[in-house]
Amino acid sequence: MPAQLKLYSGTVNDMDKRAMLIAELDKESRVAWLWRADPGKRPKPVKDAAACLQELDNLMLFGAPKPEIEAWLREQSD
Repeated sequence: MPAQLKLYSGTVNDMDKRAMLIAELDKESRVAWLWRADPGKRPKPVKDAAACLQELDNLMLFGAPKPEIEAWLREQSD
């Protein structure tokens, strides 16, 4: 069975008021999906990739490098 990325299952640290994007990877270690967690809330699948792309510089990123996350968001925005 391929290794899978363990998703963050808690809530965002209330000390940092930025939302975060969490990359879920496929078996080739490419971004398969992104989850967004707003401050104090549990992660949910990204629904508006274009909006996330616009605020990318203000989000905390986990699970993959910024260029890979940005590429996934651009692909989903088309």
